[in-house]
Amino acid sequence: MNKRKLKEWTEISLGVFVLSAGFYFFLLPQALVIGGVMGVAVFFKEIISVSLFIYIVNGALLIIGLIFLGGVFFWKTIYASLLSPSILFMFELFIEEDVIMRHLSESPLLIGTAFGGLLVGLGLGLVLRNNGTTGGIDIIQKIANKYLKIPFSWAMYATDGTIILIAMIIDLQLGLYAVFAMLISGFIIDRVAIEGRAGYTVFIVTLKGPDIQGEIYRRLRRGLTRVRVIGGYSGSERDMIICTVNRVQLYPFKLLIKEIDPEAFTFVTKTKEALGEGFSREAYAWQAKG
Repeated sequence: MNKRKLKEWTEISLGVFVLSAGFYFFLLPQALVIGGVMGVAVFFKEIISVSLFIYIVNGALLIIGLIFLGGVFFWKTIYASLLSPSILFMFELFIEEDVIMRHLSESPLLIGTAFGGLLVGLGLGLVLRNNGTTGGIDIIQKIANKYLKIPFSWAMYATDGTIILIAMIIDLQLGLYAVFAMLISGFIIDRVAIEGRAGYTVFIVTLKGPDIQGEIYRRLRRGLTRVRVIGGYSGSERDMIICTVNRVQLYPFKLLIKEIDPEAFTFVTKTKEALGEGFSREAYAWQAKG
């Protein structure tokens, strides 16, 4: 297994652990339901242990996924689907679920909502940014998307929304707190899964394209695209360099441009997500060898 794959599986494992801990120590003691199989497990926690319930439901859904979605999906999903209830099972064996919440005398419900939503969002974000999945209700959502042509986001809102709606009918206050936890979780997922790969794309129109290109490679170790452009007013040809960097590299990049060509026309845009060759150090190393 190469370093990239090892990093992906490590982050997926860490993500599953974090979301399981957030659920077990903060949401479960307050009976907060934020959707998914874990949310359904809260309804039945007085009848069957949460880990056993998730094992059973995730196992059944994995079989359904194998039938309707194929073996590739099955093998990508099985790891996290079984790791999460396994972690919860170990928690149940050795740690009481209210080990944290019982020490809070003020606003335990609010704290459980905030920290539970934060940790679940952080964990899911780590899983999703590495192209992983936690299985469970995701399988139903993917089947609805594939066979009924229902957009995945709609299927997600329908399934998770139904679970939370049931929770609100049972206990309106807990249901409203659950909605708050879900919103926190969704915000964190976006920040970790997408914003975690964000960057800044710099566009430079210059007469010193080769010089700037060489210094970007030497100082910042970033890939770039260089194209010839023609000024709309002057009609003169110049180089335009397009390069995406992370937040830390943005200021040194500006200094580099100012040093080499102070007259270059430069503008910077925030990039929601940056993927592929030229953005990672590994990609640059590959380019340098080519």
